[in-house]
Amino acid sequence: MIGTATPVQAVALSVTDALTGRTPAATAWLLCGGAAVVLCATMMPATSLQFWLLDRALHRPLARTCVAVAAVCVGVGAARPAPLVLGIALVFLPGVPGGLAVAYRLSHGEESAAENRR
Repeated sequence: MIGTATPVQAVALSVTDALTGRTPAATAWLLCGGAAVVLCATMMPATSLQFWLLDRALHRPLARTCVAVAAVCVGVGAARPAPLVLGIALVFLPGVPGGLAVAYRLSHGEESAAENRR
C-alpha cells in the first residue's frame, strides 16, 4: 500500500478510518513524510538566493526551525495518532516557521526598515 498510495488516497483513507484509534501506517507516513519533505525542500533553494545573504539573522534560524518541524512531522507519523490529531498536527506544524518569521519581522521591523533606507 505504501508504494501505490497517493496523497489524495491517503487523505481519503484517513477520512474513512476517522473513527479508528490510530491512523493506518501507510497514511501516516505518506502525509507526514510529505510534509517533512516540503518543509526541507522549501529552505534548500532559499540558501542560494540573494536575500539569504542580506538577512541571515532571520533566515538561518528559519532554516533550523524548518528542519526541526520536519523532524516533528516524521515523529508524528511514527506515532500514528488518531486521524483527527494527525490532521490537526499537519495543519498547524508547517505554520510554525511562518509564525517565527512574522514574530521576527514584528520585533525587528524598525531595524530592517532603517537598513533598507541606507
